[in-house]
Amino acid sequence: MTLAASGAISASDIRTEFVGGSGTVDMASYYRGANTNVKSNAANNTATNLAANVPTSGAISFNDFYSQAKGWQKTFSSDASQQSGTGIFGDDYSVDYPKTIVINAGVTVYSSSSSTPALDLTTGGAGTITVNNSGNLYGQGGAAQTDGGTALKADVSITVINNSGANIKGGGGGGGNGGAGGVGSQATAAQISSVVDKVGDKPDFVPYSVLTQFGPRAWSGIGSGEWGLNVQQGTSVTSTISNRGPMWYSFQVNTAAEYSLSSYISDPFPEDGQTGHRGTPVVNISTAEDTKSQGQGGADYGSGLSWSGVKANLAANTTYYFCNYTQGPYGSSTPDGAFFYNNMGTTLNLSVNTPSTAGTGGAGGIGQGFQQSATNGASGASGGTNAGTGGAGGHGGALGAAGTNGATGTNGSGTTISYPSTAPTVGSAGTNAGAAGYYILGQSNVSLTNNGTVAGRIA
Repeated sequence: MTLAASGAISASDIRTEFVGGSGTVDMASYYRGANTNVKSNAANNTATNLAANVPTSGAISFNDFYSQAKGWQKTFSSDASQQSGTGIFGDDYSVDYPKTIVINAGVTVYSSSSSTPALDLTTGGAGTITVNNSGNLYGQGGAAQTDGGTALKADVSITVINNSGANIKGGGGGGGNGGAGGVGSQATAAQISSVVDKVGDKPDFVPYSVLTQFGPRAWSGIGSGEWGLNVQQGTSVTSTISNRGPMWYSFQVNTAAEYSLSSYISDPFPEDGQTGHRGTPVVNISTAEDTKSQGQGGADYGSGLSWSGVKANLAANTTYYFCNYTQGPYGSSTPDGAFFYNNMGTTLNLSVNTPSTAGTGGAGGIGQGFQQSATNGASGASGGTNAGTGGAGGHGGALGAAGTNGATGTNGSGTTISYPSTAPTVGSAGTNAGAAGYYILGQSNVSLTNNGTVAGRIA
């Protein structure tokens, strides 16, 4: 305790304060800095030496010890950020000598980073260490999804006195981010381009000749009167052939999507004697000109005399080879390779469904810290056609409180597709909020007398 400010003072009083025990008092051993009895400050010790009036040499008297005490004291009379034991006491932090940290009423020691404590008493401290708080110790608020910062961290044994009206509070936890909305599916009018016919030709994998008993039956070509290929942008690509060989052309589309195919074949000519043996219409779409089933969408499509709604996955700006032919009794193994039917037609529907962009989730709010208010989370953004709206971000927590979790985004809607990606999808869950910061981290090292307010976690 501090020695008397006036009146009688004895050698034993001085001995009790600085050394303890009993025995003869040699005043020469009480010069400040001369030995271990009364220590002087290290050059980087910012605290006040409570025996600053004790002389370092020369004349020394009992009067020099009025109001003096053993120890160093750091008093905060104005706001300060991110303090530490070594920052306050310098090299003397590890010296076995009493140390006191005082925070005056109305003063805040705080952190400006949620990863750094407002007051950090690390390992290596020696002597009794006391924190006497009449003001505030505040951790920093967390960003979105981030825990609030720590007010007081103790890695050494300390005594904490939290006086009436004083506060020790961890930073508020940040709010969780809102979840993204679900992807939607929207109707799109695709465009076809780079159409090149293969009139008079067929791919190598077609098993019959285009020369039959009725003469050359090569496809008649694009736009050749009643038969041929009809391109209707935004609607479909149709082809109709009568009593001819396979239809074969190359093309590109500008939209990656599931394209719907349909095809039919009519009865054969009765005079051929082949009634009931017309074969089955087949479509092959390949990325290689003369090799079947290459690349995306390279397989055969269709089954039966007439079929529709079969899906082909086509990438954008990729050259494909489209072949419509027959297979079956008279499409592949007639005695003379004849190709018997009245009419055969196919349709590649350019009305497709594509994924629409999901709405993004709103950002979570910021937790409260010193001179930093807790903020509300942002609203989620709207998505494209049929897409879900992003969930709202959670609110940041007050000092010593957790934030709130982000909201789930709403689901997407529309026609179900699986290419170029799956749609529609459900909205994503929001992320968890940050927890409240620690008001004390290192509880086992702390002897706390609390007559004020504490808030947050303790561990």
